[in-house]
Amino acid sequence: MTDLCEHALRNCKDSDRVGISIDNEVNMRDKAIGIRFRRKDQLSTEVILNVWQKVTQSISRFNALDTLVFEVHSVKMPEEFGV
Repeated sequence: MTDLCEHALRNCKDSDRVGISIDNEVNMRDKAIGIRFRRKDQLSTEVILNVWQKVTQSISRFNALDTLVFEVHSVKMPEEFGV
């Protein structure tokens, strides 16, 4: 899972804004859970793993064979707004 997080964020600079959503593709009644937009340098693998754990525990009808969709949304920030 750590490799997945690092791979998902590989093209983002520290000043870019990143948001993540995790959704159950099989059971559409479950709401997506995620992380609000923040600078990439404020987002750690531990935070992502913590949210992932909460998703798998909170989905009412989660089945190990269900497909969870992990989406990374990023907004590239111009250099003058960088950290």
